[in-house]
Amino acid sequence: MMKKMIVHILYFYIGLTSVVFAQVESRSEPILSKIQQEAFTINVLVQSGLRYSLANDEFQGGRTFEATNARLSVRGLIDDKFYYRMFFNLVSEPNLLDAFLGYRHSNALRITAGAMKPRQTLDYIPDPGSKDFIDRTKITGLLVQSREIGVSAEGDVNGLYYFSGIFNGNKLSSNNNNKFYSIGRLQYTFETIFPGTMQLAVQGSYGESPNVRSGSSGPILRGERMIYGGDMRLETDRFLLACEYLTGQLDLMDITDKKEKIYGYYVTAGYKMFKETMFLGRCQSWGRREMNFQDYQFTLGINHKFTGFTRFQINFDSYLPEKRDEQYGLSLLLQVQF
Repeated sequence: MMKKMIVHILYFYIGLTSVVFAQVESRSEPILSKIQQEAFTINVLVQSGLRYSLANDEFQGGRTFEATNARLSVRGLIDDKFYYRMFFNLVSEPNLLDAFLGYRHSNALRITAGAMKPRQTLDYIPDPGSKDFIDRTKITGLLVQSREIGVSAEGDVNGLYYFSGIFNGNKLSSNNNNKFYSIGRLQYTFETIFPGTMQLAVQGSYGESPNVRSGSSGPILRGERMIYGGDMRLETDRFLLACEYLTGQLDLMDITDKKEKIYGYYVTAGYKMFKETMFLGRCQSWGRREMNFQDYQFTLGINHKFTGFTRFQINFDSYLPEKRDEQYGLSLLLQVQF
């Protein structure tokens, strides 16, 4: 019965999106030419999805439909030097995502000030419409903030990319202790070793941010945190291989006599079996030293592009915790992005 229900849901999504969006791309070109200019560009991301916990528990939200994202971006480049962006998500709080302005000296130096997404970890760099899987990794959510307020410098020099910034360390709030949070990333792209590209990077961050939640789902900080890691991403016309290790030494509210070490990794592999369809698998693990656990989760996924603007994703997750019962769930996501 459960298998039949899942199959019916999948057929419903595929059939509906094939009919509705088959001609979206060709019809949208005249519209895009009017709303996307150099000085004023509008971008939209709309995502809706379904979560289905196989055991009817609360894994990944249980059994529910979701309005995952309704994002609206207004950005532009003025006089070939100054740029800006205002970015909102209308289905979650806070609605504000980005609000920054910047100066482009050259490809080697761009300075940005305001609310932005720091380019620290490989898992967080892609926008939600370009992720390999529906959900980002657990270790990223435990350690890394998705948005910060501050100033950053970044640039590209002959395959070498750098990002360096100083932030409040309090997400999208004002600084609560007059101490700043530093974030940096150094990345190099190889384009001649393989018939594709390979990126290697190291990254890190440090600062004091009391009474702030670590990442989006981690514990509450009481003081210092130092986070660092490395990552790799290899892409060809058909193959994808990516991996990342991330660890942090943190002063936490729930452990007052020592620092907690939170650590984890993931490995992603993908193969484009058809021109617009990729099959993926991901293994990830995360743990805490003082709480003495290490959990695992495995994800199988299919990404399919109906057009250049529409995409469908399906993920099947197996969560294997060290000290609790196993959990399994199915996730579906439909999106329009331009």
